[in-house]
Amino acid sequence: MKIKGGILITPKDIMLITGINCERTAQKEHLAIRDTLGIITKRLTIKQYCEYWQMDYAELIDFLHHNR
Repeated sequence: MKIKGGILITPKDIMLITGINCERTAQKEHLAIRDTLGIITKRLTIKQYCEYWQMDYAELIDFLHHNR
């Protein structure tokens, strides 16, 4: 299945996943994950997010596909 919106996860996606309603908080989480994983770019993939939180990749892809 091709994921609608691409393979990168955004702070808005994090808001959808976690139920956080503050974009700034979601941005901080996005940055914290990148820092922890040693990612120097501003990009975070869905796979990296899943690995960090030990989430099921296929389940998250399905969720984002239907909610983006």
